[in-house]
Amino acid sequence: MIGLDRLMKIKGVVAAGQFSEDGKVIRKVGELPEDLMESAQLCVQQNKNSQEFLKSLDDKSKRDWQPLMGWVVWGAKYSVVVVGNTRVFVETNRGDYNQLMIDLAGSEATGPRPRNY
Repeated sequence: MIGLDRLMKIKGVVAAGQFSEDGKVIRKVGELPEDLMESAQLCVQQNKNSQEFLKSLDDKSKRDWQPLMGWVVWGAKYSVVVVGNTRVFVETNRGDYNQLMIDLAGSEATGPRPRNY
C-alpha cells in the first residue's frame, strides 16, 4: 500500500482518506466537501455488505471469494474505490483505474498496459 499523497498524483484522483473499522476518519487529503470526506461510516457499512455478498458467492459457487479486498462504486461524475481501510474519490471519466488498482493492491503490472478508453 502506498501513501495518500502518492495516490493523489494518479490521474483523476480528487481525494483520498483512511478510516478505522468503527468509521472514524484517520487521515484525509484532497478537495471534496467536508461532509463527503467524513463519509467513512458509509464505507464501513459497504465493507460489511460486500463481505456478506462474498460469503454468499462462496457458498453458492464453491470458489474462494473471501476475504474481501475492496470494492468500487462507479458513479456518473465521481467514483469511490476502497481497498482495505483506504478510500479514493476519482473523477469517473478521467481516472487511471489501472494505476490506482496497482498502487492500492501493492503489486506491479505485468504485460502490456490495457488502454483506458
